[in-house]
Order: sequence, then structure tokens, then C-alpha cells
Amino acid sequence: MVKMFSSADLLEMAIHLEEEGEKFYRILESKVENDELKRLFSYLAVQEHAHAITFKEIYREIEKEGFVSAYPDEEANKYLHAWVDSQVFIDWNGLTKKTVWIKEEVLDLAIRLEKDSLLFYYEIEPFIPEKDRKILSEIIKQEKNHLYQLTEFKKGMI
Repeated sequence: MVKMFSSADLLEMAIHLEEEGEKFYRILESKVENDELKRLFSYLAVQEHAHAITFKEIYREIEKEGFVSAYPDEEANKYLHAWVDSQVFIDWNGLTKKTVWIKEEVLDLAIRLEKDSLLFYYEIEPFIPEKDRKILSEIIKQEKNHLYQLTEFKKGMI
């Protein structure tokens, strides 16, 4: 029998990805010199933070309903986070050590992160119960918007 992800599991993963995304964009914001790019990364970091808060609020609401996680113990939760990290890879060491960034390079990195996030969500979709797909659809919509903003910014550079 295939184990499904519950809405709680999905929200756990989404919160983790959004928190990692905020950290990622804050680092990029601190590394680039271009003011427009700084503003874009600052904006995206704020968006990621807001998304994490939204998902935490939804999580608290379903917690009140007495949800059951498919992976309820702490060890399984750690595994879930590690699995998410392996699907959406950020080289934190390389990111923090690099001092000079080319605009196109940093945008490509951010675009890749958003694409990886989208791919991850699409890959887990078959494991999400039908009743929880609305939450997943909202997450995907927000990630697509980030991708759109980044690609439009990049187009404007060319």
C-alpha cells in the first residue's frame, strides 16, 4: 500500500521549503551589489517569509481538527525534512563563500531553486489525498509567481 502524505505533512514540507527560500534570498540579497537585484531578492525573501506564516496558520487550523500525520514521530519528521532538502538542493557552503556574483548567474540560481521547488511539488502530487490538493495548488501557484518574477527580471536585463 502506498503511503500518502497528509495535509499536515505537505504543510510541514512547504513551511520548511519557504523558510529555506527566505534564507536563500537573504543571502543573495547580501551578496549582490545591483540595487534592483537587492530589492528583488529582499522582496522574494519577504514573500517566502509571508508564505511560511500562511502555511503555519493553515497548519494550526488543521491541528485543531485533530489531523493525523502519515509520519507522526520526530524521527520520521527529520527524515521528511532531509528528503525535501535532497529534492531541492541548495549549496549553502558555496553560496555563503562566494563573494562575486554575476547578475545573470545569481538569477539563474534563483530560477533553478524555484523550478526545483515546483518540480518537487508536482512529483509529490500523486501522494496527496484529493481533499488536500487545494493546499498544494496554492503552494504551486505561489512558486510559479516567484518563477515568473525572476524570469521577467532576467528578460529585462537582456
